[in-house]
Parts: sequence; structure tokens; C-alpha cells
Amino acid sequence: MHLVKWLRKNRTKVMAFVVMGTMFAFIAGSYLQQLAHQRRAGLGKTIAYFSDNKKITQKDRAIAIRELEILQTIRADALLRVQDLSGIFLAELLFSERRFSPQLIRRLKRIISTNQCPISDKQINDVYRRSMPPYMYWLLLKNEAQNAGIAVTNHEVGTLLAKVIPQLFPGSSYSQMLGMLVEKRRISEQETLTTFGKLLAVLKYAGIICSNEAVTNPQIMRNTSLEQEKIDAEFVKFDSAVFADTQKQPDPEQISTHFNKYKKFFSGEISEQNPYGFGYKLADRVRLEYIAVKLDDVASTISAPTQEQMQEYYQRHRQQFTEKLRSDPNDPNSPLVERTRSYSEVVDTVERQLHQSKINSKAEMILQEAKTLTELDLENTDSDIANISTEQLQQMAGDYKTTAEQLGEKYKIKVYSGRTSLLSPADIWEDEYLAMLYVRGYGFSEVALAKIIFAVDPLDISELGPFDVPKPRMYESIGTVKDRRARFASIVRITEAEKSCEPGGIDQVFSKSSLNLDENQEQSAQNSYSIKEEVVEDIQKLVAMDTTKSKAEEFAELAAENGWENTIDKFNKLYARQNEDNQGNLTEFRLENLTNLQRLSSMTLEALSAQIAGNPGAQQVVNDAQRRARFIDKLHSLVPQDANSLDSGPQVFEFKPYMSYYCVKTLSVNRLEKKKYEEIKVLRVHKEDIAQSQSLAVIHFNPENIVKRTNYRPVRQQDEPTDSNTPAAQSKGES
Repeated sequence: MHLVKWLRKNRTKVMAFVVMGTMFAFIAGSYLQQLAHQRRAGLGKTIAYFSDNKKITQKDRAIAIRELEILQTIRADALLRVQDLSGIFLAELLFSERRFSPQLIRRLKRIISTNQCPISDKQINDVYRRSMPPYMYWLLLKNEAQNAGIAVTNHEVGTLLAKVIPQLFPGSSYSQMLGMLVEKRRISEQETLTTFGKLLAVLKYAGIICSNEAVTNPQIMRNTSLEQEKIDAEFVKFDSAVFADTQKQPDPEQISTHFNKYKKFFSGEISEQNPYGFGYKLADRVRLEYIAVKLDDVASTISAPTQEQMQEYYQRHRQQFTEKLRSDPNDPNSPLVERTRSYSEVVDTVERQLHQSKINSKAEMILQEAKTLTELDLENTDSDIANISTEQLQQMAGDYKTTAEQLGEKYKIKVYSGRTSLLSPADIWEDEYLAMLYVRGYGFSEVALAKIIFAVDPLDISELGPFDVPKPRMYESIGTVKDRRARFASIVRITEAEKSCEPGGIDQVFSKSSLNLDENQEQSAQNSYSIKEEVVEDIQKLVAMDTTKSKAEEFAELAAENGWENTIDKFNKLYARQNEDNQGNLTEFRLENLTNLQRLSSMTLEALSAQIAGNPGAQQVVNDAQRRARFIDKLHSLVPQDANSLDSGPQVFEFKPYMSYYCVKTLSVNRLEKKKYEEIKVLRVHKEDIAQSQSLAVIHFNPENIVKRTNYRPVRQQDEPTDSNTPAAQSKGES
């Protein structure tokens, strides 16, 4: 049919379609415009402010998320983690998410120790304690660098990526990698370079900020001298404890006066007010309750593994039975190749490992059952466990003794239970059982039991990180707790925690009882501590200092006349019997020869103090280091500034922190010459600058500090959407 005739015949229908189409186009267009407007309005919605009321919108948030995804795609996080501490901390802040690496933390702590950085475990752990998703910190950091005028050109970025991409992506070149991003990810080369440039700018800005503290010339000269100068010394030590037994017992007034003077100090604290380091203040203490099984007892209930079980174990653990051999046995320089040892070669090892595995598994099963039985009320409660009070936990905790008896009857072995005394960190580290106990943390890391139990809320002196174990609560079971000597396994719970305090009186006596895994074991006097006995011993040693001085001076005169060896023999015959140790062995006078002693700078002591902070008992380590530093400084001071050694005969000096006198035979200082100082000065400046800047990096990238210095303020609206990829614990920063 002709088109014109068809249109005339069907003009009514055509007009209807035209009208409907026009109406649809009008309505749909309006609707699509409205959707586009809503979308633009949503992206423009302000979700937070920073700096001087600068806005952060949903669009900024989306861009930040995309930029982090781009950086992860090109493995910028891996590149940062092989840099210095600034790079590592930045990578952990932006890219760690929930994939923690214990190996990285160990490497991090090695760097901190090597560079003597005063960085504590808490400062490291704080980097992981984010209140917002990583992209928000990225948004703040990149704007901070931009506002400071820090930028890296795309040309510089491209040059760097061309060098590192073959290392990050073995077998791929820069062009191949960028081509893949364009083809598969729809990420242009320009966007990749710009985004990576922002990351480099953040790192560069951190380096500038953290390096602002100048290192002075006197500081460099002193620290270089301390590091390079070595001291050699020969001396005989005269400990006042040797002569303390000959002193009369102090009267009650002397005891009371001495106790009251030093009861506010911890033992070993050296100061002008307390030069000898007396102290009777009680440390933080905990009481533990335990259920334990000896592995030898469990072994008696385990049958020997069958051949079938052993062969299956070998097949599942073949990677454990490998060795490296020369590819050519006749050529000692040939490359090493890995060989899996045959079953017949390792059958004895397989049997031993499998048998031990079965023992450990059964011990674990018994203790997990004990844990379940003693926490039934806790598991069946309708209340939120986190909100249950200590008093409620105590009421809901099952009886350890009854549970141990039930399990002993069920499994036909002795299951031990009991309670320790209130124990300090020092008590635990000195105990043959407790010092060896640990709990498996994240990634098979071993967390010492002492570190766990002193993190309990009433004390909170331990620092538990993301790779350790959850913070314990009173009356909640901890474990399975394992023994490094593989003697037993246990579960424990804290039933009492007492903060450090001055003792209530001089007549207090404290038990130091530990785990009792021997039914015939009796409590000995060595498992108790008497404050009065400690005070009496200290007074006797203090009074004996005058005697010690006279004996040291007498020794010096005799040594000058009769020789050192003859004089040492004579003094050992006269006094060594008074210096018995706890094992009944005689500790004789002897000529000690110390070489290459190095003085410790205040920077070294500060770094040590920071690095071990958060570990129970750490203060004793610091005290020991400070005493040693004072002792070496004392030796150094005996040599005149214009000389390198002592020219006179035997010299006697007092060292109060050790409550001793020393008779010096020879003393020399290998002084730092000016020429050598000039040679190493630049290197030393660089080293100290690195130590300072790296120490500040952990502060610069601390999440809380970033929020404070950028003046970040979220817009708190109830209808604000939450990112589906944001963990619940982190999304609160945007609520």
C-alpha cells in the first residue's frame, strides 16, 4: 500500500501514538532529570568538615575510596611497607584493614630497636585503633599535604613506577601494567599517576614535618663520644652483703625509721633521695585460679599411633620433612635443591610428632571441657557479656575444684586445681612454672601469660595489641595456657587484682605460692616474703658499708705490696665463707676483667624505656640499665680528662646503687680522636635525624592525632547512609 494512503487511512491511530509518545517523552524526561538532580544532590551532600569549615561531601568520599582501590591495585601498600617507619605506619593506617601481619610487627620492632627509637607498643597499636574507615584518613592526609603545597609531578611518579612495577609484579612492565588497568579496570594512566603522586606527597609531607627538630652539635658530639669511646677495667668488687652478717641486729626504732623513709619507693628506684635504691612499696599483684593436666599423665591414656595413622600424617605434613642438598654432590658450589625425605627416613620422627600431637589434642579437649563446664551460666545468660559486672561474673563462675575432680574421674587421670598467692610481675617471671606459660595469639604468636593477666582492668599495666589475645576479665577463663617446656597445660582465671600501694605495716608477710602440681609438695620459707626481714637485711648492708670500705682499702694496700693474686687468695680464706648464695656455693672474691664497656646515652635509656613500656616488670629492666649506665659513667670519671688511663696504684671507689666498693687495678679509656669524629660526624647526624624523624612518624600517623590536627568534625545525621564495606566498629565516625 502506498505510504500516503496508509497514513490517511490510519491517521487516527497515528495521532494517538504521537500524543502518547510526546507525553511519555515529557514525563520520562522530567523524571530522569529529577533522578539526575537527586543523584547530584546526594553526591554533593556534606558529611563532615575539616580545617576551617572545609566540606567533605559524598563525592569526596567516593573519590577517596576509588583512590585507595587504585593504590591497592598497583600494590602501593607493598611498596610502602619496604620503606622506613613512615612508610610502614602509613601503609598500616590505610591498607591494613583486618589483615594483620605478626611478621611485619616483628620487623617493625627490629627497626625500632636498631635505630633506638623511643616508640612504645601502645603507640604502634594505636595506629590500628581507627575510629573511622581508612579512606577518611586518606582524604584528610592528602588534603593536608595539598594545603601545605606539597606535590609530586606525574613525570616523577611515572619514572618511579617504571622502576618498581617489575618488582611488585614480576614479569610485568610499566606499560603492561598500565595497559591492564585501562583495559580491565577502566583506570586511566593519568588517574593512576595522579593518585600515586598524592600518596608520595603525603609521605613527603610527613618527612618534612617529622624532621623539623634539629640535632645540635653538642648533642652530636656527646652521643658520638658515648658510642665510640670504650672502657676497659680490672677490679675486685666488695659487696656489703659479704660483711652484713657480722653487723648487730638493728633495734625496733631503726627498723621503723628506715621502713617509713623508703616505703613509698619501689625497690631499685635510684634518685638523690634514695641513692641506694631501697624500696618496700608493693607492686601490682594478681591471684590466679587454675585447672591443669600434666602431659605425661595424659600420655599414659594415649595409644601408640598405627602405621596407617603415621603414613597419613606423613602425607599431610610432607612439607615438614624437606632438606636442602647440593644439586651435584661432588661440587660443593653447586646450587641447593629441595628434597622431600622419604617416609622410611623419617618414620621415627613421624611417630614421635604424631604421638605428641595426640597428647596435646587430648589435653586441649579436657581443658576446653573444663572451660565449658565452668562457664555454663555465662553462656546461657541473656545479658550482653560485655555489660556484665565483675560481681555478676564472680557469681556465675563455676567451681574449678569440683570441675577438676569430675574430669579426673571421667578421664582417669589427675586433674590439678588450686589458687596462687597474690603475685607481682617479678614473682611470676622468677617462678619456674608461671614464667614459662603462654597463650597462642594471632598468627601463632606466643603471648606470655604475665603480659595477659596484668592487662586486666583493675590494673591495666600491660599493653595487648591486635596480634595478641583479647583483654582478660576477672573470673573469665584464659587459655588453653601452654608451657614452653611441654610439662603441662592449663586454663587460668584472675580472681583478685590489687593495685600497687604502700604496705599496711612492717610486720606484713606475704605468701608467694605458685602452681602446685605435686601432691607431696610443701610450702617452704622461700615462698614467702617478709617486709621486716627485707628491711633488717637492708639496714645491715647499709651499716656494713663502712666495714666494706675499710676492707677494700685494706685490700688495696696489700695488693700493692704482695700482688693481686696473693691478696685475693687471702681475702677468700678470710671472708668468702660469709658470702654464701641460696644454693650453698661460695661466691669468692675475684679479679673481674671487663672490656669494651660502652657508656649509655640518655637517648638510649629513653628508647629502652619506651620500647619495653607496657610489659609487666619492665621497670626493673630500666632500673638495671640505669644502674649499669651510672656504674660505667663512674668508671669513666675516674680517668682524668687529659689522660687515657689511671697511672696511680690501686684505687678504691664507692658505688651506692650496688651497695658496694670497688678496688680498681687497671682502667683505660679509648678516647675518640677529633679526626675520627669529623669522619663519622655526618653519618652520626644522619643516624640521629633518622631516629628522631622515625620516632615522630608514629605520632604523625596516629589516627586520633590526624583527626585533632585536621579539625575533623562529622555531620551527625540519623539518615546518613553507612558504607556496606565499613565494619560496624569503624562506621561510627560517620554516623
